[in-house]
Amino acid sequence: MTENPFVFGKIVRGVHFCDREVEIDQIKRLVHSKQHLVVISPRRYGKTSLVINALESNRIPYLYIDCSFVEDEKAIVAVALNEYAKKLDNIALLEKFLKRFDVSFSITLKPINIKVAEIKMDTLKSLLTEIGKNYTIVFDEFQDIYEKDKKLVNKLRSVIQFLEKSVIVLGSKRHILNGMFLKPRGIFYNFGYSLHLEKIEQERFGKFIAHWFKKNNMKLENEEVKRILELSENHPFFTQYLCHFLFEKRRIEKTEVGNVLDEILTTNSIFYDDTFRSLPSSQQKALLLLSYGKKEIYSAELLKKFGITSSQALQKALNSLIKKEIIDKNGNYHILDVFFKHWLYWRALNQIV
Repeated sequence: MTENPFVFGKIVRGVHFCDREVEIDQIKRLVHSKQHLVVISPRRYGKTSLVINALESNRIPYLYIDCSFVEDEKAIVAVALNEYAKKLDNIALLEKFLKRFDVSFSITLKPINIKVAEIKMDTLKSLLTEIGKNYTIVFDEFQDIYEKDKKLVNKLRSVIQFLEKSVIVLGSKRHILNGMFLKPRGIFYNFGYSLHLEKIEQERFGKFIAHWFKKNNMKLENEEVKRILELSENHPFFTQYLCHFLFEKRRIEKTEVGNVLDEILTTNSIFYDDTFRSLPSSQQKALLLLSYGKKEIYSAELLKKFGITSSQALQKALNSLIKKEIIDKNGNYHILDVFFKHWLYWRALNQIV
């Protein structure tokens, strides 16, 4: 059976990665000139896939550190060592490497896993300095460390600025990252080049979608491509998500784009309902109002329609939803999960409007 070309929920590589030629070239030039880089975008915009593709397509050695599950300094050392072990893929070389550092550890094999028991004050600095001689280091979801341990971020800053190769920092919480990297008092102010990742240009995304359906002998009309991008709001993750399931349906029979979205919403309905019910009433109302799709969200008419007492009450609810990463503000407020927004709109349309 033909492989589904529309990939979501993991790092997308090679021909399955859509566009971003300009950004890939930027990253290549910056890394070759040993410049540091911070890439900022909402979650699921494809920033990790972008950076990995830029480095791999240009044969730039890198070491990837996912900060999402890093709780402390010892955890960063453990992640870095395990990622480095994958590069070596040789137990003898790995043991020789580990002896350079003041660290207590144990190793299990098949697959190799290093469990760090104890580190010293200079272990992290020594390790990153050594790795940074030959590898570009990528820190993904970097703001997660800042939220857990600001002192650790200070320590990383003191190490990173002296590394030989580039360091690439990825993050999704713009209000935190802007404060860290772009404001004069930020701890990483003047760290390096800042790249704010936007949605893929609509025409390019449309050509990418049409290409893969045509390549697999599946007819997809221009209007259907436009409908896909309209329903997914041109969002990289949700566009791939919708196309993936449309592709699977079209293997068997002619299925409308809207019907595929309906099935996705039905499948995720329990999760969406749980998320919605877990929120206070004021935040539920704010979400329903946003899903309604009007720009003048503070108008007296809309506040009344959705039972919100005042513009101040709405503002407070919106700020809480931003902190919970359910919505974001980039000019206008918007719900981050595009399909959740569609589900909410159904609810708003059926119950309030």
